[in-house]
Amino acid sequence: MAVMVALWRDESGHLRAWRVGRRRLAWRPRFPQRAALQGADGGPFEIIVFAIVLVLGLVHLLNWLAALLATSVVWPYRAVFGRWPVVAYPLDSSLVSTDDEGGDRPHRRRVAGRAAAVALTQQWVRNIERQGHPEEGEQPAAPDRSASLS
Repeated sequence: MAVMVALWRDESGHLRAWRVGRRRLAWRPRFPQRAALQGADGGPFEIIVFAIVLVLGLVHLLNWLAALLATSVVWPYRAVFGRWPVVAYPLDSSLVSTDDEGGDRPHRRRVAGRAAAVALTQQWVRNIERQGHPEEGEQPAAPDRSASLS
């Protein structure tokens, strides 16, 4: 049980989904969202815009490849030293645009041990289902021994 999806209905009645679980990649590459590149008008600068988008796409691909290569080193390190990052973030499309602006920012915490990561994941899922977001300062409940076997 490394990844869970928690659902919460906000005051306006909209259903919001959160992904909660241990981070598996070394980092999660995100494609940059620039308002200036969202649509070419067919003018003389369309080739320049296309070239910029092509370069950004190539950089994004290289970023994913670097993340996968780094994961081959980071994953064994986490397994040996028992330092597991747990993350929770909303699954709506506004995450990319609000992540750096202090909106629905991802919640992160490092815990010691895989069982503690599973326990924190379960605690954050309960918090999201109850109040709509994880509690940052709260310590996870005692780990469930059956969860550490998965």
